[in-house]
Amino acid sequence: MEPSETTTSTSPDGDHAPETRLTTRLTRLWGIDVPVIGAPMAGRAGGDLAAAVTAAGGLGMIGVGASTGPDWIAENAATAAAAGPFGIGLMVWNLADHPEQWRATLDARPTVVSLAFGDPAPYVEEAHEHGVSVVAPVNDRTQLLQALAAGVDVVCVQGTDAGGHTGRLGTMPWMQQVLTYLAVTAPGVPVAVAGGVASGRGLAAVLAAGADAAWVGTSFLASPEALGDEALRAAAEKADGTQTVLTDVYDRAEGLAWDTETWPTRTVVTDFVSRYTGDPTVTDDELAAALAPGGEYDDTLKLHAGQGIGLVKSREPAGDIVRRFGEEAAALLRRTF
Repeated sequence: MEPSETTTSTSPDGDHAPETRLTTRLTRLWGIDVPVIGAPMAGRAGGDLAAAVTAAGGLGMIGVGASTGPDWIAENAATAAAAGPFGIGLMVWNLADHPEQWRATLDARPTVVSLAFGDPAPYVEEAHEHGVSVVAPVNDRTQLLQALAAGVDVVCVQGTDAGGHTGRLGTMPWMQQVLTYLAVTAPGVPVAVAGGVASGRGLAAVLAAGADAAWVGTSFLASPEALGDEALRAAAEKADGTQTVLTDVYDRAEGLAWDTETWPTRTVVTDFVSRYTGDPTVTDDELAAALAPGGEYDDTLKLHAGQGIGLVKSREPAGDIVRRFGEEAAALLRRTF
C-alpha cells in the first residue's frame, strides 16, 4: 500500500523474525529502514545522537545553532556519517550572516539538509548539485507554498506541539491540511510530521494518515547520546507536557534575531519563564541581565521540549527508542479493526 507498507522478515526456516520494516517513500528516498527522523535540535543533537538514530534504522540529524562553527559541523557530521545516512539542520535566517555554515554542510556531504525558519529557495539548487536532498519544515500555509515553490524534496509538517522553535497550529489539524493539499497539488512530495509524535502510537497515527515519517526530537532529550549535562536529562525525565509553554523570552535575552511572532519557542516552564512571559513592560536588556551571571535567574535550566515530554520516563538509548517506535507502529498498523 502507499505511502507505507508493513513487511515482516522471515528466517530461513520460515519463522517470523522479530524485526518489522515499515517502507515509505521517505525510507526509499533516504535509504533507511524505520520512518523515524531525529530532529536536528541545536544544542542537543550532535554526531553521537545522529549516529545512534541512524544505526537503529532511522535517519539521524545534527542541529546547527546560530553560532555553530564549521569545525563543529565537520566533526559531528563525520561521526554521524560513520553510521550511515544522516542529515544536517540549518536555520535559514542565520545563513546570510554565516555562509561558512552552508559551505561546511555541503562539504560534509549529508544525505539530506533541513532548511528551516526562512525561505529555502536560495539554497535548494546548490544542494541538489551536490547530491543532497532538501527537507523544509513548515508551520503555516505561506511557508508550505514557499517550500514547494523552492523545489524542496520533502516537506516536514511541524505543529505547535513540537519543542523548541515551532509554529502556532496544532499538529493534527495542520497535518491534515497539508496532506489534503499535497494529495491534489503535489502528490509526489513525501511528508514527515513533527510535533507530539512521542511513541510508536504516534508514528502509526501519522503513517495511517498518509505521511511518510515522523520527525522526533523530544523523545531523545533524556537519551545518553544527546548533548547536554545530566541535569537536563533528569529534567526531561521529570517534566510533563502540561508544563510547556510558548514564549520568546529566551530569544530576547540571548539577543537572537528570531521572528518570534512566527516561531515562538515551546519550552518547559521555569521561574524565569513564568516571571517574564507575557510581561509587556520587560525589556530585552532586563531579560539578558536576569540570566547573566549574578542575575536573579542565572541558575535557570533551559529545557526546550514538546508536549510529548510526558512520555519520556527514562534515559532510554536513542537506538532503543527508534526500534521501539518501529515495532509498536508496525504492530498497530497490522491491527484488524
